[in-house]
Amino acid sequence: MTRVLKVVAAGVAAGAAIAAAFFLHPRAGARRRAAVRRESANVAALFGATIEARPRRLWWRRIDDGLEERARHAMDITFGDAAGEIIVLAQDGVVTLRGEVDQLSQITRFEEAIRAVPGVVDIDNLLRLRLSGAARPRILSA
Repeated sequence: MTRVLKVVAAGVAAGAAIAAAFFLHPRAGARRRAAVRRESANVAALFGATIEARPRRLWWRRIDDGLEERARHAMDITFGDAAGEIIVLAQDGVVTLRGEVDQLSQITRFEEAIRAVPGVVDIDNLLRLRLSGAARPRILSA
């Protein structure tokens, strides 16, 4: 039994070391971690999660609250009530838009309005088209 535990512990340690090397790589690690966060947010949105977790304030990352407020203000002025359901987050000049819109053309119009805000470096547009009840895909289970 002791040998089995040692083999399992060695396998777990090797897996942890590989995961750490993959996600903590000096150049590609940040991109990989962002992709995992983005994909998990997409999965949460797919299953209807309504709670939006605010990004943590870390000492090496600056969350630009002023940019977030300016972007929200620009959307409210441009689109009025239609912008009320859109979540706007800003971090290091990157503005993230998340939510559902009624028309496909609104996705690009929201992005264009945010690009006009001073201080915006890039936009992570996670807006998606709101589907009506008849158009929603049915999930089949066995």
